[in-house]
Amino acid sequence: MNVRQKLLGGYLVVALLVATTATVAWYSNTVSVQKAAATEAAQVADGIGKDIALGLSIDNPGELAAPLFYSPTALTNYINRLHEAQNRDIVAVDAGKYILGDVDRENVGLRFDADPGNEVGKTIDDGKPRVFVESSADHPEGIKQVVVSMALSSGQVIGAVILEYSPLYEQMLAGARQTQYIIMVTASVAFLLVLLLGYTVANSVTRRITALTDAVGVIGTGDYSHRVPTTDNRDEISALARAFNSMAEQLDHSARQILAKEYTDSILANAGEGICGLDAHGRIAFANAAAGRITGIEVPELLESAAEVLATVLTPGTSERLLHRPDGSSVRVEYTVSEIEKAGRKIGSVIVLRDVSRQRALEFDLRHQALHDTLTGLPNRKLLLDRLEHALVRSRATGDLSAVLYLDLDGFKRVNDSLGHTAGDLLLQTAAQRLTGALREQDTVARLGGDEFAVLLEGADQATVELLAQSCLDVLSEPFVLNGRESLVSVSVGVITDAARYTGADEVLRNADVAMYAAKDQGKNRWLLFEDRMHEQLLDRLDQECRLSQAVHRGELRLHLQPVFSLPDNRMVGAEALVRWEDPVQGLRQPGSFIPLAEETGMIVEIDRWMLLEACRVVKQWQDDDPETAPAWVSVNLSAAHLDEPDVTDQVAYALTATGLAPNCLVLELTETVLMRDLAVSTARLEELRQLGVKIAIDDFGTGYSSLGYLRDIPVDELKIDRSFITGLAANGRQRELVNAVIQLGHTLGLRVVAEGVEESSELNLLSVMDCRYAQGYHLGFPEPADDLHARLSAPVLHA
Repeated sequence: MNVRQKLLGGYLVVALLVATTATVAWYSNTVSVQKAAATEAAQVADGIGKDIALGLSIDNPGELAAPLFYSPTALTNYINRLHEAQNRDIVAVDAGKYILGDVDRENVGLRFDADPGNEVGKTIDDGKPRVFVESSADHPEGIKQVVVSMALSSGQVIGAVILEYSPLYEQMLAGARQTQYIIMVTASVAFLLVLLLGYTVANSVTRRITALTDAVGVIGTGDYSHRVPTTDNRDEISALARAFNSMAEQLDHSARQILAKEYTDSILANAGEGICGLDAHGRIAFANAAAGRITGIEVPELLESAAEVLATVLTPGTSERLLHRPDGSSVRVEYTVSEIEKAGRKIGSVIVLRDVSRQRALEFDLRHQALHDTLTGLPNRKLLLDRLEHALVRSRATGDLSAVLYLDLDGFKRVNDSLGHTAGDLLLQTAAQRLTGALREQDTVARLGGDEFAVLLEGADQATVELLAQSCLDVLSEPFVLNGRESLVSVSVGVITDAARYTGADEVLRNADVAMYAAKDQGKNRWLLFEDRMHEQLLDRLDQECRLSQAVHRGELRLHLQPVFSLPDNRMVGAEALVRWEDPVQGLRQPGSFIPLAEETGMIVEIDRWMLLEACRVVKQWQDDDPETAPAWVSVNLSAAHLDEPDVTDQVAYALTATGLAPNCLVLELTETVLMRDLAVSTARLEELRQLGVKIAIDDFGTGYSSLGYLRDIPVDELKIDRSFITGLAANGRQRELVNAVIQLGHTLGLRVVAEGVEESSELNLLSVMDCRYAQGYHLGFPEPADDLHARLSAPVLHA
């Protein structure tokens, strides 16, 4: 048992003694109250006994006292009055313990047997008062009773009186309770104070003793710097602490002197940098292991060697040079030379050698990463702008021409979305290799980000620039093999031929970018020289983008419906919803003139939402107004961006709920390219949509990545044969066979097959022969507002 435990144990004993004293006092007080209550109750019972045995006191002179003992009625009335006045039970019994009077009249005449120890009988026999606890079914907790004998004036015992004194006991106990509480609170406070004092003293003493023992342990490990906190106290522990600190200081001083030389030697020997000491004659007098490792010469060979083995020229200060080792290898070494002087005379030098080869290589890598694209290894925008700035300075000084090509891959997003980002990265790497191979060695090919590249051509006249721009088109138009599949992309190129006439690199690159966008607007897969008017075209594009972003909110979008006919009975059964834009500047515009811009800018999702809600509303209203002519379903195109929205299913559900259109009346059209981007994700999303009850259609079937496998795996309900397969159907037998195969395939899979782009009666007749049951196209009906289509279909004659 340690000191702390002993101290705490002593104080705990004292605290327990305090608690025991308080408990004894509490108990003694309770016993005293109980005895006092019993005594007082016995006196009251004795008075009652005398009233019963001798009679009540006489109020008038000459009256005779009549004992109540012999009058049951008077005895009963007397007992009832006492019960009502004092609220306690009183029982009178005769010498045989038979009840003479009781509040409960039913008990009169019965033998009293509620005293478990025959206390009543004993009191009748010896005349001594007694107390007992009466237990009964009505009072299982027990009733405190006192019994006294009743005697005549002659002293003859004729019975006993039994008086309940539980209320009296409770009253007296309640009066003593405050005193008991004071005793317990005082004892509790004293108990806690003793414990707190013991805890404080024990902790103080043991903390100081522990500090000393811990310090001794630390000193034992060789750490002489440890000190014990001291106070101004004059007790023995404080004196011991001061003595210990004095001893530790002496040990620390001695240890420092002993270890000083060992530290110096160890530092020199184990330093990561090479350290050599030269004497006054320039010969190596000291060398550590690191010096031998850096120079490639063993330390014994270095000693007494001339300083030239380290470097041919060594001057005070820091320098860096290449050190050739005896084994033929070389390292970059940073030398720091410090001369040692004594009395103004040079007596030697200290040379510190540091191998900086890895640091310089790392710095080179960091510079390369900061200035090059990590995917392709090509220079990035920052390095291109730097080289372009220098090229512009040289061009202005020498008159040589410098040119810039700005390239953007056409169709890269389609490949990236359909085949995945890994295939997209492979395409970019291959494109970088092809561009580098198609250009001259001195030309700079850079990747600006995404699918954009730029080329700096120095010393190239306009003819050379145009030739190299065409070479870029040619090499990038060849198929790319990505994950075993051939993919085609093209490139749009903006060309600046005389870059020096612009103020800076940023302006050159911006104008080349403008020319590139102009090439895209003219159909892509071409190069264009920059012209000043292109700035205006770019501004027009930005203005159009701004207007399109407000088209939905301004109510400028229009819904047109193109009918889908059932060929067997020559009537409209469905309709495709197509969007038009009432441009405040250019008027009503076809989707081909603004949908690509909406897809590039991300506004297509907002347009899709509007189309979905408006198509459901218009068709539902038509079905309510004129169910005979109304289409049974409406097809709405769903873009790739909209399908990627996490809440697209909720949006479709909202459109159906808000308009009241039946889910089976809505067909969502998606192209093969959209579906094949991520087959697993597309399948899960389409299953969610189909659970709403809507139908799924593959739009432009045959133009993307058609395969029987995905038709089996993707949950679809309808195939729409692309118009490119329908145009010229009558004149091309092989094309007819292909279309017929697609129709039969769709029917075999239980799909609804719709032919798009029917523009001639011959095409319609052939489709009927092939058992194609649904078709749409200009021959059957142009896209038009729903009201116009309704009016036309309601006319008496549909066709001439």
